[in-house]
Amino acid sequence: MKKYNLLFICFLLSFFTQAQQNLSLNDVINLAKQQSIRSKQIENKFQNSYWRNFSYKRQFLPSLVFDGTIPEFSRTISSVTQPDGSALFVNRNLISNSSNLSLNQIIPATGGSIFVRTGLDNILLTGESSTITYLSRPVEFGYTQSLFGFNRFKWDKKIEPLYFTEAELFKTEEIEDLSMLAVNKYFDLLQAQLSMKNAENNYLNNDTIYLIGKGRYRYGKIAENELLQLELSLLNAEMAYEQEKLNFELSRQKLATFLGYSSQEKFELTLDSIIPDFKVVYEEALNYANEYNSNLIQQDRQIFEAEMNVAKVKSENRFNLNLTASFGLTQTAANLKDVYTSPKDQQYVSLGIRVPIIQWGLGKGYIRQAQSNAELVRSNVEQQKIDFNQDIFVKVAEFNLNRKQLEVSKKAQEVAEKRFYVTKQRYLIGKILVTDLQIAQQEKDRALISYINAYRSFWQSYYNIRKVTHYDFETKTIIGG
Repeated sequence: MKKYNLLFICFLLSFFTQAQQNLSLNDVINLAKQQSIRSKQIENKFQNSYWRNFSYKRQFLPSLVFDGTIPEFSRTISSVTQPDGSALFVNRNLISNSSNLSLNQIIPATGGSIFVRTGLDNILLTGESSTITYLSRPVEFGYTQSLFGFNRFKWDKKIEPLYFTEAELFKTEEIEDLSMLAVNKYFDLLQAQLSMKNAENNYLNNDTIYLIGKGRYRYGKIAENELLQLELSLLNAEMAYEQEKLNFELSRQKLATFLGYSSQEKFELTLDSIIPDFKVVYEEALNYANEYNSNLIQQDRQIFEAEMNVAKVKSENRFNLNLTASFGLTQTAANLKDVYTSPKDQQYVSLGIRVPIIQWGLGKGYIRQAQSNAELVRSNVEQQKIDFNQDIFVKVAEFNLNRKQLEVSKKAQEVAEKRFYVTKQRYLIGKILVTDLQIAQQEKDRALISYINAYRSFWQSYYNIRKVTHYDFETKTIIGG
């Protein structure tokens, strides 16, 4: 029976070991891009811009529209004038139906629109007597145009493509932001994982050293004070180990839920000790940033929008003419058979005029306000471009510095690890004091944390420089292109 229990326990241990995922930094970043909630939010946000651009393009295509009233009913008492001039009140029931099919086309260059339309109406009147009348419009052509008004379509052609280009570039930048977030989550857990293992090793080392110290104390080779110091170090190491286990568990759960897994998902992170061997040149980074960064597209869009607002305010506060013209055929009859027989032509022309006469400077104030706002936007954009160039310089400098610091931190961690090993061996043979051993252990622990933080800073600056330039300097490729 004991044999079967032992086999069952081994099976469970094997199952949980197999279920544990071994993840590198690239694995974490790729999983974040594929299945995290944040990645879905990024895609949904881009889809909003995609369909906005889709709708913008389709507005310039012809549209076929049917509209009608089937039916409209009213029951009233109306006054009817008799042949002798007298008036009578009579009950009237009226049922009317109308239908129109129209083909419409926008003219972006002028801001006007043309249409071709056909329609059929009928009216059924009941009361003292019943009559039915049909009205047909076999074909009708029309055109509407604001001669001096604001042409929204002309500005849409300038602004809407920038919106979509900006959205495409911004999506790439948000993905790089997601990568930076994944880097933080990865190193949070990696630091907790390594700190936990380091704390466990410290605990085991202190336990071994305490046992050796007890033996030396019995033979009178060390004082009681030193033995108590060893015992205190052991207790502190045990408490540190328990705390690091808790930190590891919390960080593991955060990474699991961030990647879209259950909070119970097990991970074992691996650290790739290879440091990418490349540097970033400021001039090259600035060229890519000026070509691909969404901020610069956004600045161009803001200038166009400010200029559009000036044009709109001017058109609303000056002389304007609205032209509407149509030509077609029409006929009326008491039955459907005759309503399309020998149709007559019909014309309609309307020229509306609007002239501000006395506004007490109101229109002028609106125009000056819009112009002032446009100048402010241009000034802000000019300053933003200067700040942008400086920001690129800082990011490039930070990346190159972080790469150098990572190399130094890696070497320092190796030296501290070796120094602790040598110090431990010397203490075991009684060559140094316990305080020297504790100092070496503390320096080893600090060097490990410093090394992990240097790694974190390097990869953060790596993805930050990718975000602002849309360029991978390691593979020499455009990101998202």
